[in-house]
Order: sequence, then structure tokens, then C-alpha cells
Amino acid sequence: MKNPTASNVTSGFPWQKCMLGGAAMWMALNFYLAEQLSQLADSEGTNDNANGNRKGGIAHSRTQLDQVSVDPQSQTAHYSFDRKMAEDALSVHGRDAIFQPLRAYVEKKINDTVPGTIDKGNLNEKKPKVEAGRPGKFYVPLPLREGSPEDLRMFEYGHRLRSCNDMPAKFPVDRGLGKHVSRNVNNRDTFSSGKLNVWEEAKEGCPVNADPFLPWIHDIFPDAKGSVIHIIAQNKRRCNSGMQHWEDIHDLEPQVTIMQPVSVKRVDEATAKKLAPNLWSPATENDATDVRYRLAPHEEADSDGMFTRFICRFRAIDYTKTPPEPVVVGETLSTYTYNYEYVNYRKDLGDLSMLTPKGKDNPMFWQSQLRFDCPVPENGDLRSAIASGHGVLSDGTPSVYMDVVPIRTAPRYGKRMSYFTPDMAGETLGIDNDIFKWSDLMTNNIVRINDDPITYDGIEHPPRKMKNGFNPRLFWGDKHVLPRIEASGRWENLPVCSHPGVGYDTEKDKQIADRKGKVKQHKLTACLWASASFTTRGNAQAVSDTPTRLIEWIEFHLLVGFDHIYVYDNTGAHTDETSLESTLFPRFLDSEVTRIDWPCRVCNNNIPAHENTGERSTQYAAESSCRARYGPYTEWMASFDTDEYLVPMGKFNSMREVVDDATKAGTQILTFLSTRAMPIHSYMEPFHEHNDCGSGEDPGCLRVREGSLFAEVYNCDAEKPPKPSWAERAKKQLYRSDYVFAHYVHYSTVTAGLLKTKEEAEEAGDPWYMHFRETRSTDHVTDEIHQAVMLHTKTTVPEYTMEWKTRCKAGFKPGHKQNCRVGFPWPQNNEMGSKKATPGGYGYNCFKNDKLNDFWIPKLHDAIKKRSARIDHLRDMNIL
Repeated sequence: MKNPTASNVTSGFPWQKCMLGGAAMWMALNFYLAEQLSQLADSEGTNDNANGNRKGGIAHSRTQLDQVSVDPQSQTAHYSFDRKMAEDALSVHGRDAIFQPLRAYVEKKINDTVPGTIDKGNLNEKKPKVEAGRPGKFYVPLPLREGSPEDLRMFEYGHRLRSCNDMPAKFPVDRGLGKHVSRNVNNRDTFSSGKLNVWEEAKEGCPVNADPFLPWIHDIFPDAKGSVIHIIAQNKRRCNSGMQHWEDIHDLEPQVTIMQPVSVKRVDEATAKKLAPNLWSPATENDATDVRYRLAPHEEADSDGMFTRFICRFRAIDYTKTPPEPVVVGETLSTYTYNYEYVNYRKDLGDLSMLTPKGKDNPMFWQSQLRFDCPVPENGDLRSAIASGHGVLSDGTPSVYMDVVPIRTAPRYGKRMSYFTPDMAGETLGIDNDIFKWSDLMTNNIVRINDDPITYDGIEHPPRKMKNGFNPRLFWGDKHVLPRIEASGRWENLPVCSHPGVGYDTEKDKQIADRKGKVKQHKLTACLWASASFTTRGNAQAVSDTPTRLIEWIEFHLLVGFDHIYVYDNTGAHTDETSLESTLFPRFLDSEVTRIDWPCRVCNNNIPAHENTGERSTQYAAESSCRARYGPYTEWMASFDTDEYLVPMGKFNSMREVVDDATKAGTQILTFLSTRAMPIHSYMEPFHEHNDCGSGEDPGCLRVREGSLFAEVYNCDAEKPPKPSWAERAKKQLYRSDYVFAHYVHYSTVTAGLLKTKEEAEEAGDPWYMHFRETRSTDHVTDEIHQAVMLHTKTTVPEYTMEWKTRCKAGFKPGHKQNCRVGFPWPQNNEMGSKKATPGGYGYNCFKNDKLNDFWIPKLHDAIKKRSARIDHLRDMNIL
């Protein structure tokens, strides 16, 4: 029914009709403006990181950047994603029309120091702080990077990494099996000598030696909300040490530099050209509204740019186009999982430098792993497409890609150059000694390239400014504008795939409340880095018993209460003929075990005492990846080897009970001391098939009989519990994933306690000291009799038992490396009794764990038997 009033009006005079038409247009305009303001309000409520350059795409809205001195009114592409449309496009156009190949753009070295002014220090001195050298003289302010896109060298890896199904296994970490040109044991080949070629290495393997500002990425994945992308990298500078490799180590200084935060402020194109007119610009001015960045002190920096190091540019496939094409959907600034420079500041009472000219930085193993995040812009369907996993198409083709662009500066040396805000360590940095003789680096170790006064008058936040420490105005000036992304070295088209938690939301996964009131699917999990075959450090020993060990190890730890085991399979670094896939499945269920293909090799497999100290990079990266991928889903976790068994003791019949008890006590880390167990003689048989093992008529060695369990064969520890304090050097740990932010084989290197700032401590009424140490209340050494103990069952190969008949005799006095390596358990574990030797004259030398022997071993035999029966039944039913 028509509105009669409206009918009367429309039948009136022409001026009335004109007013009505104008009113209608006014109302429509108001509705449109209201909608636009609503979108603007939504965008302003997001993280500052989302407000970068976003152009192209389907629809556009205009937003204002937080704290940009001149508003660029940057255009933002509103991203819409339709899975059906995407799959249809894949079907019509094919993968090659959609997939964006991974690329690395290599940039030349920055001009940050005066050539020939560095003092290498004493390269023969092994102590990292002694005669550590002196950095080269810094050019101040830092010269601009005036290169163009034509000055970059591009390397493409689309032939290796072709979809999300290849992640992380085929990421260009190294050359891959059979393609390495340098050894990882006793390696003396270097890039500086010309024996290795950085360009060939960048093409066939990894671009980091060609451009060390590029992070040495091993893994990349989003969080469960699709809000950030986690990047797991390693510090490639640590792969070699010693005099032979000094030039390469020096060239890799930026691998540490990118661990040191910088601060930036967004500026518009007009301001950028005014401050730095000589920077490269495109021939056309279509990009005049792009956001640019200026190095700026904390008090001027954007709130999301105070502690950053990378520009993160996101692109997504626009499936409305024919053929589909990528469009920029946002640009953010990276964040660190924790501040590495602050960690360095609190690791020692005296001065400590994240790097030295001498390059002996290996003892600072908390700098082995690099983790940082790229916030995902809040733009339309972008985050939801990532969080749901729907952005990854049915064949593994990703719809979202990310570029990581390093912000390049000179490194900072020593604690005096730390770059903090007052809330972190106070208004002044207090370093009493000058062990490196670097207290004058910011006064006498600089060369000014101009006398321009600091004239920038921007928005300042005085509470952010320290009274001493690194001086950004001196080192950067007020005109250091970063080059455009197109003229910058970078990783391009990093694929954004599904997050590791996809599939975790099942009814079978019991949700447990952790100490913060959140819910997690698992209480107790373990990470394993393992290979079907491998060589020990120094290539001293070839080991091929991993499959057998792995089955037993997983079965045992599921038996004692672990919810899930994550196996990082490193077999591909040693052979392409097998993997641990067939060992794990279908024996174990997907709900029990997850396998991650992890074929990158150890970059340096030398022994720790070698002049070129070993660096098991792939193991450390695997541990970092496991902590980041699966830590959010578990309350307690650990990284162990397949020869290390955690045994509940005393009243505890499950490791779940042990961690529950620790949680009630406020413990954050459970530490297990490590001593080496020996194979018990009664489980061994004669062996001669080795040059050092005699002959068939007179075998001189022993080997473990087939069919025996490692846990029972090696249930003979040389040390009676409680173990001595020296056993802490090879300790292993269970830790709360919310408390430990980084773990390195034996040590919780970065914890919430370490990261607590001075301001946070004062607010909580807690003491705060520059040098932080974990207390025994947070890091608790387990009671090995009443709580839990670790049995270290490292394989004793037959040749290690040579001359056992002599060396194991009671009263034998061993020389160097002549200890008895065969176990003869003390009767009733009583070393104080009158009997000191077996009837055959072999001296008792080890102690059995009775609870393991009497309680756990029978259960383990039964569990393995039942699991094998299940597999046999599936085969009989032709299901396998």
C-alpha cells in the first residue's frame, strides 16, 4: 500500500519535487558517509601494524596512519575471499597461474664503517671476552642506501618450494642432500678465499651468505587466529668459528644485527623526498601515496615501530581477476617474541656483547635461534582465510604471501650501546667495568659524514627516552629514510600456509586449565629431532638404530603419561632412500604422534672442543620450531633424544602426576641431571666384526643381543642417585611453555623471569637486578628417588667394549680412554657390601633402577606386544 502523504507531495509543485529529490540525495550521502566512518572506526580500533600500505584489490577505503607527521591518506585494498571462487579459478587457470614463487633479492653491503679500521683481536685466544678486538669506525649518521631495483640480484626457488605441502621441508635452508660443496666436519673452505661462491650458494642453496641481512629461515607459519605469522630462523654466523673462517664470520655480522631492534616512524612520500631526495623513485608517480619509513629515536617512533627490524608486506590473490593476480593487502612492522638485546643485558653481571670483532660468540647460545613475528593486517577476510586454513587451496597452493624486508643498520656492541626505554632497565644503564675497552665507541670510534644539525620537530614522547645507551640521533640522524621495498633486499613471496593447530579441536583432546586460566589441549608433550641414520659429532660413529629406538621410546613415554610426541624427521639430511614415516605409521595414531619432515643438515658437526666449534643448527631450529608450533597447545613440554628416558619414581606412576605436583609447587622448569648408563653384561654377546674386536675364534668385543629393550639393557647407571652436581652440565628439562620462551638443548635460555622489566618488577614489589638467575623454586632439580629420574641410554657400539675382559676386571687401573664400558650391577645396589666383583672377577660398577626394572619394563613389554598385535591384525584384514 502506498503512503498517501508521499503521494500528495509528489503530485505537488516542481520546487517541492526538487526539494524531495535533494533530500533523498542528502540521505543517501549520509548513509554512505556513515558506512565509511564505520569502516574507518573499525580500522582505527586495530593494531597500528595493520595501517601500512595497501593498494590494489577489489574495493578501497581511506584510512589514516597513527602518528604519521604528514597524513598520506594511504589507500587500502579491502580483501574478500571466496573459497569456491578460488577453487574454480584453480580448476580453470591451473596452479602456475596462481602460485607465486619464493624469491630472494640480494642487496650489496651497507656503507656503515670505515674500511680497514677494524681490530680483529687475538684470534688464538678462545675466551670470548679476552682480547676481543675493536669494531671499525662508524660513519655517522648512517649513509643512505641509494641503490635501485636494478642493483639487486634475484634468486628464485619456485622449483624447490612449489606449494604449502612442501613446507617446511623444502624451504631453501641449504643445498640439500648430495649437493653440498663444503663439509660440515673439519671444514676449511671459505667464501672469502674463493673456494666457495656466494652466488652459486644463493642459487643452489641459501642466499644468506650473499646477503646476511636476510634471516636464515627454517620454518614459517601463522598462529591459530591468523593474526601473526611466526618466523623461525637461525643465526648463520655461528656455523663457523676460528681463525680460518674469520672473514666469513665478519661478513655475517648482520645475522646478529637483525636481532637488535630499531625504531622507525612512518612518513609520507612528500616528506621522504624532502628528507632524502636522492633515494630511488619509480619513473611514474602512481605510488605517491605509499607509506615510507624513517629511522627515528624511541621518543619519535610510531608505537608499533619502537622495537622492530623488518617491514612485512602482505599480498593476496584476487580471484575476481582473470587470470587471478596478487594485490597488496597490507604492510606491517615486525615484532620480536622477546628483546634479544635485553636478554643479552641480563645474562651477565658485567659487560657482555652480542657480537665481537674476534667472532668467538658461540658460548652465547641464546643467540643461536632467531624468532620474530609479522602481524597480519586486519583487512576484510584476510585473517579469517589464514586462521581457517581455507586460504590454502586443495592442491596446497597458498592464496596469501608475505615479503620480509630487513631494515639495515650497523650492529651495536656491548651493553653500553643497548637501545632500551626507561621502563626496561631504568633511566640509565649501569655497567661498572670496561672489559672490552669499548666505553668510548660512541665518542672516539665515529667518523662524521656531515655536520647537519638535528632539526626534525616531530611528535615526541619524552618518557621513552634513556639518559644514556645507544644514541640514535647521532648514529642515524633525522633524515635516514629507508628505500622503497622494490629497491631493498628481501625475501619475497613467503607462503602463508595453515597453522599447526588445524585439526586440534577434537573432542578427544581434553582441555586442561593452565595457570592463566586458558585452555590447552595437552598437558605434557615432547619434541624429538631424529634420523633413521646419522653420524655423531666429528663423524666419530655411524648410528642406524634409530627406528628401533624410536618405537620403544615413544611407546615408553606414552605409557608414562605423555599426551603427544612431535618427531622432527632429519633423515632426509643423510639419505633419500628412507624416512621415519613407515616407522611411525600406522604403528602409532595421529592423535599420538606428529611427524614433521625436517631434512636440512647440521651446518657444523665438529665436536665442541674443536677450534671450529660445532653448531647443530638444524637441531636447534627444530627445537625452536616445535616450541613455537606446539607450545600454545600444551602446558608442559620438552625436547629429548631417543636415548633419554624419563622415569616416574616414588609415589608417582605417571609423568602427568609429576608435572601436576610441580605446578602446585609453583615450579616452572623441571631439570633432570644426566649421567651415562652402561649396557648390562648379561644382555650382551661376543662380537668380532670390527678391526679392533679380535677374531671369530677369539672375539674381543661385545654387542647387545637382538630383541632386548634399550631401557632394560642400559638400566645400569654409573652414578647412584642422587647424581652429583657435575651431572647438570648435560641436563635435560621439562618446562612450562608459557614460562620458557626459548630453549636450547640443555638450557631454558629465555624465560618470563628473565624478560621481566624493572618497571614490572617494581609494580609487583619484586627485586630487580641487571644480572638475572633462575631460582631453584622456578627451576627445580628433580628428586631422583621420590619424584623422577632420567636414564641416558646412549648407544655403546661394540668397538667401545674392546679389551673388556681386561678393563672390566676388578682392580684394573684405567689409562686415558680405557674405562670399562660394560655394566656389572651392584647386588641390591649396595656398593658398601663385602662383594666387589662377580664370580668371574669383573668389578661391579653401576646401579639398576628397581622401579624401572620391576614396574615399568614389564608394562613396556606388554604395550609393545599389544601394539604389534594390532598391526598384525590390520595386515591380516588387508587394511594395511
